[in-house]
Amino acid sequence: MKSVLLIGGLILLAILVKYFYFKPMLVYGQDAPRFEVIDLAGQPIKLEDFKDHYLLIDFWGSWCGPCRAENPILAMMYAKYKDKAFKQATGIKFMSVAFEQDSLRAIKAIKEDGLAWPYHVIQTDMLKSPMAILFDIKRIPTKFLISPQGKILLSDPDIKELDDYLAKDTQKN
Repeated sequence: MKSVLLIGGLILLAILVKYFYFKPMLVYGQDAPRFEVIDLAGQPIKLEDFKDHYLLIDFWGSWCGPCRAENPILAMMYAKYKDKAFKQATGIKFMSVAFEQDSLRAIKAIKEDGLAWPYHVIQTDMLKSPMAILFDIKRIPTKFLISPQGKILLSDPDIKELDDYLAKDTQKN
C-alpha cells in the first residue's frame, strides 16, 4: 500500500513540476517583452519592427529532434500565411531564435529545413541567452504569437492551435 501511495505521489509531483516549471510564464494578453537582437545578416531586429503584423517567434535548436521535426511544418505554414491579410493584422512575420553552441549547424539546419523567412537569430548561451531569459524559455521548441499591438496571443501553441487561430483570422476574398 505504501508503494502505491509513493508512486502516486511521485506521479503527481511530476505532473505539477511539468505544469508549473515548464509552462511558459508569458500568457494571453500580457505585453510581449521588448527585445533588440542581431539577425544572421548582421541587422538589428526589434519587436517594434513588426508593428501592424502578427509575429510568430519560434525558439528552437538544430540539435533538438522535436524542433527539427516541426520545422518543415512551420515552413509550410509560412508559405500558407506569409501573403495573407488578416482581420486584426496586415500580415504575419516569422522569426526563429536558435539556441546553439555551433552557429554553423543552425545555418545548415535553416537551409535543410526550408525556413525561408528572413528573420533568424542565433544565440550561443542556450537557455541562458538574453532572448531565453526575456521570454522565460525553459524548453524547446517553444513558440509565441504576438499581436500587432505587442501582446501575447498564443503562448506555446501546438501547430494545430496556431493554424486554427490564423485560419479563423484570415480575411476572406
